[in-house]
Amino acid sequence: MPSTVEIKRSSSAPAGLEQKQKPYGKKKGLQTAACWAIGLFIAVNGVLTVTNVEHKPKGSANDSTRDLWSGTGSIDLAINGLAELKQRPTVMLLGSSLIMHPFWAMDAEKNPHLPDIFHYHGSNALEEKLASLGAPEQRVYSLAIFGEMISDAYIYVNDFMKGDKKPDVLMFGIAPRDFSDSDLPAPMATFTFKRLVGMDNFPRYAESFLPGWNDKADFVASHSCFFYGKRWRLQHEVQRVVDRFYNLVGIPKESAIAAATPDPDKNTAGFMLNGSAQERWTNSEKEYRRRYHGIGDKDLSIQEGFLKKVLDVCAERHIKVVLVNMPLAKKNRDLMPPDFYNKFRAKVASIAQRPDVKFVDLGQSPDFTEDDFWDTAHLNHFGGRKLIDRIAPAITQELPGQ
Repeated sequence: MPSTVEIKRSSSAPAGLEQKQKPYGKKKGLQTAACWAIGLFIAVNGVLTVTNVEHKPKGSANDSTRDLWSGTGSIDLAINGLAELKQRPTVMLLGSSLIMHPFWAMDAEKNPHLPDIFHYHGSNALEEKLASLGAPEQRVYSLAIFGEMISDAYIYVNDFMKGDKKPDVLMFGIAPRDFSDSDLPAPMATFTFKRLVGMDNFPRYAESFLPGWNDKADFVASHSCFFYGKRWRLQHEVQRVVDRFYNLVGIPKESAIAAATPDPDKNTAGFMLNGSAQERWTNSEKEYRRRYHGIGDKDLSIQEGFLKKVLDVCAERHIKVVLVNMPLAKKNRDLMPPDFYNKFRAKVASIAQRPDVKFVDLGQSPDFTEDDFWDTAHLNHFGGRKLIDRIAPAITQELPGQ
């Protein structure tokens, strides 16, 4: 019988081949894990970007997304309240808290049940004054917002004062802080811009607010990538964890040493609705000393350009403008560099030299004394009445049929 040859099959690969296969398997596993990680990141980022409530307007005038003092809540209340109006506003108010407070205070004095300053956007006092001057049945609505800059006013006029919400007359109150605020390094830093400018209306504001291509790219990245848009908050949270670790192990930090000697004017509270007169005025002086820091050396041309844009939009839509340089207490004006305020007033007056604009300069009016102010910048209800007496005739003249 012929001999048989038994072939032994071995499941093991040659040593050299086995050494080559192991790294390949590990590499493939890492690639798979990386793909899953990237896919998960994209999915989570997409869900968070789409569902991010900070860029979604609320549905009711009583809804708000942020703390009313230090967030965007007051913006939601104002624009949602405007959307819910049953009648077209014939007169609209625009400006910062310098407009908000006196108009609210005048009505609150007569009606103790009036909503708070954030939820109230009317002016019975102005409507009654206009009626006494022969312009009855006017509807006044205020889009004045705490901390509003001139660039913010441009967004409110451009996006909201149109169609059935277009007023006949805009009363726009301004002051130097609206053109330069050391707390706000750029027009994009305001709550209004962050809240109201998104990918849907970005093309309308790209050139005005984001002239550089890098600024545009950063804006698009921030609004299309949730984690990129929240990078500063994420860094802040990481830093908090690191700080806690330092505290646990007893390692001193340079930041803690610096914090031991705080700047008395830094991070002081802003506008106060409560407190004694001395507390309000002292706080206000500290606040505006900080806000006016370096104002004499700042380039105001950017915000001056936005003022021109506001007036241009109003002219295109046939909205008459009563531009008011709001009164400031002498203690406030003294915080500015010498002669700065006079130059500011002259510049605004030159911009306002248009046929569709009436300029009312009350900045240094002797009619307003310290008794008319809540603090160094904001009028109280007494000052509010004086303000109305001086602006109502100009508003009345601009109303149709007058």
